[in-house]
Formats: sequence, structure tokens, C-alpha cells
Amino acid sequence: MLSASTPHRPLVLLIDDDLSIRLLVSVSLEQAGFQVEQAENGRWGVEKFEQVHPDVVLMDVMMPEMDGFAASAELRRRPGGAQVPILMMTGLDDHGSIDQAFDAGATDFITKPINYPLLGHRVRYLLRASAAMNSLRESERRLAVAQRIARLGHWDWRADSTTFHLSEEVCRIIGLDPNAPEVPFEAVFDCVPEKERSRVRQWFASLQEPGDLAGLNHWILNPKGPELRYVRQQVEAIRDGSGRLVQLYGTLQDITELQRAEERIRQLAFIDSLTRLPNRELLKDRLSAALSLAKRHGRRAALLFLDLDNFKRINDTLGHSVGDMLLQATAERLKLSVRQSDTVSRLESPEDQNETIARLGGDEFTVLLPEVRRSEDVANVAERIQTALSQPLVLGGHEVFITPSIGIAIFPEDGDNSETLLKNADMAMYLAKRQGRNLYRFFDATLNEAALKRLTMENQLRKAIDQNDLSLHYQPQLDLPSGQISGVEALLRWQSPVLGSVSPVDFIPLAEETGLIIPIGEWVLRTACQQAKRWQEQGVGLQRMAVNISVLQFVQPSFPGLVARILEETGLAPEALELEITESLLMKDPEGATSILQALKELGVQLAIDDFGTGYSSLSRLKQLPLDRLKIDKAFVREVNLQPDDAAIATAVIAMAESMGLRVIAEGVENEAQLRFLKSKNCDEVQGYFLSRPLPVDELTKMFQRHQKNMTEPSAFAGDTRVLLIADPDPASLATLAETLRPEGYHLLTAGNAQTALDLLTSHDVGVVLADFQLSGTHGDQVFRCFRELHPKTLRIVMGDDCGVEQMIELINDGAIYKFLRKPLSGSLLREVLRKAFLTHTRPAEVDALPGEH
Repeated sequence: MLSASTPHRPLVLLIDDDLSIRLLVSVSLEQAGFQVEQAENGRWGVEKFEQVHPDVVLMDVMMPEMDGFAASAELRRRPGGAQVPILMMTGLDDHGSIDQAFDAGATDFITKPINYPLLGHRVRYLLRASAAMNSLRESERRLAVAQRIARLGHWDWRADSTTFHLSEEVCRIIGLDPNAPEVPFEAVFDCVPEKERSRVRQWFASLQEPGDLAGLNHWILNPKGPELRYVRQQVEAIRDGSGRLVQLYGTLQDITELQRAEERIRQLAFIDSLTRLPNRELLKDRLSAALSLAKRHGRRAALLFLDLDNFKRINDTLGHSVGDMLLQATAERLKLSVRQSDTVSRLESPEDQNETIARLGGDEFTVLLPEVRRSEDVANVAERIQTALSQPLVLGGHEVFITPSIGIAIFPEDGDNSETLLKNADMAMYLAKRQGRNLYRFFDATLNEAALKRLTMENQLRKAIDQNDLSLHYQPQLDLPSGQISGVEALLRWQSPVLGSVSPVDFIPLAEETGLIIPIGEWVLRTACQQAKRWQEQGVGLQRMAVNISVLQFVQPSFPGLVARILEETGLAPEALELEITESLLMKDPEGATSILQALKELGVQLAIDDFGTGYSSLSRLKQLPLDRLKIDKAFVREVNLQPDDAAIATAVIAMAESMGLRVIAEGVENEAQLRFLKSKNCDEVQGYFLSRPLPVDELTKMFQRHQKNMTEPSAFAGDTRVLLIADPDPASLATLAETLRPEGYHLLTAGNAQTALDLLTSHDVGVVLADFQLSGTHGDQVFRCFRELHPKTLRIVMGDDCGVEQMIELINDGAIYKFLRKPLSGSLLREVLRKAFLTHTRPAEVDALPGEH
């Protein structure tokens, strides 16, 4: 590969039927730094030209098939051939041949015999001359194009002459013949309207006097129509040594369009180009004038501030062209829906000067009612606008529905100047948005208080992280079968030095709206992981830390990387972290959500759907997601023991989750009746005030300790008496299993051989036996068949690392074992298998114990 400093080697196409000449010329040119391509006659030379696109052509005159004259003429007709220099080599010395060569398109000629040492210099000079000529032609072309585009021409006049020399463009502008550039004085001045002629003559006379030369703008007659044209002239003078004028050089430019633009610029500055309605600046002028008039006559006025609901969704879905058409249609409907006395604002005609609809930008419009008697009259106008704008539209082949949210401010009650009235109408519009959209709302003074509080809250929230005003409380989650605290959910709290304790209901939506939720969410995630790791190090058997993730956090492409980085920083095992996302998030972008969930699942974290049942998510989509847990929304738990519909929904969610291999946690459990109902339906976990309110770290740590003590006392929180027998001939393995499962709340029994295991099964109501395949004291797999025969209600789980597949299948088919687990065992997998095993063991008894069947 050539380096950047390698010089360009021009390409020469050599066309000659004499092989020896081609050889000598090629060697000479290559030594001089050229690249050479060869062709042995004119026809082949033309074909080669189109293939290689040379910088210069060196061609013999006398050749078979097509001589140099014909080849040169043909090259000039080919694309790209008009500007390539052609050097003819000829032994002919007659002038006729030379003339014929130039007529055929040759740039230069060289006679034979050729002076080879000078040939390279001759070709290089030819290239330089050709490049200079091409550059000159291009400069002239560009100048002509620029002058034509700019409608700019030039002229000159000698002091001893009575004529002007005009360029073609000047001739075209003033309507004279471009083929006769020498034009008498009077012919030029006759092109100026009579009322301007005297001023132009005086200006031209002043140019001949010493001093600064001023330009002049004036009108000329339009050779193509009755309207006048407006031109700008600039002049430069050439004087001799004594200061006498020798020559004038001038330019003349047609600036008619610029003049018209300047005449209209103020009007255009006040008009929205899309809807042809007044813009914000003109509205302010009109509003100020209307308020001054209303104040003078003691009248009331009203301002309606409109915003189109869900306009962004239509714009993003159907495209900006449809969005523009919708805005134009809205403007037309506003004009039709407002009575003449309400006045709608355009600037097309003088009689429209009092009309006052405006577009402020985006999808925001205003309607000014300069004279109103009662607020009810304003409400009637707002309702009429709502009705008009809510009718369906067909735009770009799509049927579109749009509704307005309208805020209303009344003069003088809601503001005595245009800025205040506009601000308050805008504030009332946002109230209509928050209360459900497609509404109109009047301004109320309390809105200013709310806006000020919101602004203060936003400012304080921006400082909250740096000032350590934010904290986390943790609400425990109870595993119903065991009665153990299985996890905690981290919940954000804010104690502001200025605002006091601020409810999450108030500040979290504000954080999401302002984007502050992203840095706050990162702080929450890191703090929660740090605390979970700290609890684990203190010996608190915390299995899971649940953290809510906002929509803005979740959709960040870098979010999975952030989670991985925080887990690495804190040292928390991924399976100990659970991320909760709302069901509605899955509905907004199913494909994108699935991709991010897959990336998070690859990290090893647990995933839960929060507020399940409120988002109408597709069950088929839910089945495809890598989830671990569903959280039943508290709306379905609040009266689950009283309302059949809520009970049916909760029961269905629990059954569906089990069939999909998901765990269920019910939120908002506030009394024992709710707890016992959910427990009877085999709900996995619960969370709510009946167990505990969200607590700070110190209080929750104490609760962990109290809960362990209370597990021995009968209560609604206590789990079932679940007896688990672990049988393993390896003492180390047996001890490890017992240590792993002790925090789960099982009543543990251990056995080192089959006989001990059988004795314990006889003396205890064992629900599940977890036995190693290599138990001693029996023959092969007969121990498990013995377990089945003697204790059929006990579920049998076999574990091992070297078991025959066929033997395992036979045991499973015979019903001798419930499940086989391969060693080494995963703690999380073992806990989940045992949880399901005990659920399977207890269900027949629960069915028998249903009310009314004792």
C-alpha cells in the first residue's frame, strides 16, 4: 500500500501500431514517473480509454483500422474525453495534417523521430497546461453560475466614452440585448422609471467626483412584466496620478425578492408558517392590547390554553407529515368552532386584525376572548372546542382521533398582564391533563401554590443525594410454607431539611418526569446491594433483596452493565438480587423489554413482575419472559377474603404461576384473614403491614432476631410443621446439607444409613426424605422401594453423582422416587425442589380439610 506521501503518478494511454515505438516511449515515460497503458491501434485505444480513464493520451497519427484523427475525434465524444489532453505523434510535417489533428481534437503534436529524454517534460508540461486551462474554464463557469444565481452582473464605463459595457447578466436584468454589450447612456437610463431617473442620474454624476463612492438601490422597469424590479448598484473608480477619473467598474444585482422579503419580514416573524396562525410573539402583542382595552372599559377577558392529548404518540407512530396535517386541521377546526365575536386571529386581511387564535409551538394553541360577561360563556366556548376537535379525522389514509386539554384564565381575576394570564392558563391546562385529559379547567390560586411547591421539591430533590437526605427502608417478605422471612423489598424515603418528610407518591413521579430517577435509581440499587451483603455477613439468613426499577432506568441500554458493575462492587451474589419491573412496562415495548430481561437474567439476578394484574399483559408473552416471580397487586388482595372476584383473580394467578414454574408474592396483606386465605391457596409469599411496615436498617435487623424466636410460638406467621429427613452415608456431605437447609425452617432429621432412616420414618411424620443413592445396609435400590411400601405418603428425593440412567427411570416409573438430583447440588435449586415437594405432600390433606367437608 502506498503511503500518504507517495506522489501521484499520472496515467498515460499510449496508442501506436509500432511495437518498438511503444516500447521506447513506455520505458521513457515510466522512467520519468508516469504509468503507461498501451493499445496497438485507434479502435483498441478508444476501448482502452473507457477502461482506464487516463490523465493524458499519446497517439500516433498513421494506424490501421482507425487512424489518429478518427480516434481523437471519437475520444472527444466519449464521456470524460472532452477535457483529456491528447498529444499526437506524427512524422508528417505538412500544415494540413497538423490542422487536421487540431480539428480532430488534439491538444498538441510532436514529430518523429521523438526526442525521448525530453518526452517526459513535454507530457508533464501538457498536463500542467491542460490543468490550468480546465481550472480557468471551471472558474469562469462557476462565476457565471454564481452571478446567474445571485442575479448579479457587472458593467464598466470609460471617462472618455458615451457608452456602457454591460455583462450578459446585466443585459438580461434590464431587458437589453446580451449580444450588443456596448449600450449608449440614454438606453440604460431609459430602463429606469421616470420618477427614479433624476435620482439615478445625480448618483452617476456624483461618482465622477472625488470622494467616497456610495452604492444605490433603485427601481427599474421589468422587461418581462408590468411590475418593477429592484436593483442594487456598487461602484469602484480607477483614477490616474492626478486624481482624474479614468474608468468606473460597477455591479448591478437584482434584489427584488430580498426587498419583498424585507417588506414582509415583520409579518412573517409573527406568523406560524404551518398553520398560518399568529405565533407566540404576536399573541403577546394582541393579548397586551386586548387587556389594555378591557382595563380601560372595565371588561373581563379570557384566555384558553389548549394542548392536544397524545399528539406525540400520533406523531411518532404515523410520522411528522401526518402530525403536521393534524395541526393544520386543528387550526381550521378552531376557526370554525369559535364564534365571530370570539375572534380568531389571522393576518391575511385588515378586517381580521382583531382575531386571536394562536399557535404557540408544538401542539399548543390559545384562544383569546377579548370580551366575556360570565365564566359560563367561556365554558361554553371550551365545550364547543372540545366537541369540534374530538371528531375523527382521516389524514394520510389513517383515521385519527384527538382530544384537547384546555386551561382557562380570566382577566382580571387570574392575572392583570399578558405574561401572568398566559402562565396561569398554561397551569390550568396541566391540571386538566393530570385529572384525566379531554377536560377543561379554570385556573385557581391554589395551582400557584402547588406549582411553587413542585418547583421547590424539584430543586431540593436535585440536592437530595449529595446532602444524604435519601434513605432506604426495607419491608420484609414472608415465605408462607416455612414461616421464614425470605426476602426484603427496598423502599425509598426522603426526609428533606426544607420540606420535611416527603411521600414517595409525590416525589417519585417528579423524579421520573425530570429524569432524576436515573441517578437516584442507581443510588438505590447500590445501597440496597451493600446492605444485603452486610446482613449476610452478620449472619442474617437473607435470601433476596428486591429493588424496584423505574421505566426510565430499565430502558437505558447501559442498565444491564450497571447492574453487573454494582454486583461486582458490592460482592453480592447475583441470585440474591431481585429486580422488580411493572407489568405496564412490558406492554409498551415487548420486544425491547424481552431483550433487556434476557441480558439481566444472564447475569444471574432474579426478576419479578410488580403490580401484576393491572397491566393486561399477554399470557403468551409472559410465558416467554425469563421471570422468577409475580407480585399480585394489593388492589386484588385488599378484599380477597370478602369479594369473590378478587378471590377468583388471586386464585387464578397463583395457579397460573405454578403451572409456569413461577413463584407468587401477594402485596398489601393487612390482616390475618387475608394471610390465611392466601396460605390456603398455596400462595408462596406475602408482604404487607400485617407482617411489618417498611423499617429502617436497625429496626429490621432486630425484627429478624425476634422473628427467629417467635417461630417456635403458634401464630398466623408460623409455617407448617415440615419434617425433612436427610439420609447420606458421607458424614461431611450430611453435615453440609443440614447446614444449608437449617435456615429454611424445616424440622431436620439425619441418618447415615438405611436402617436409621427407616427407624426415623417410623417414629416421625416425615413429609420428604432426601436420600443419597449409595445408602448402606440394603441391597441396591431396594431401600427406596422399601420406603415407598412402608411410608407411601412420604415423598422420596434421590441424589447422587454416579447412578445408572435406566435404573433411575425404572425407580421413577415405579413411583419409588419423586425426583432425582445430581450432585454436587445447587443450594437455590435444592431449596426450590424441597419447597415444591412439601407443597405436593400437603395438598391432599388440605383438600380433605376444606370447610363443610369435616
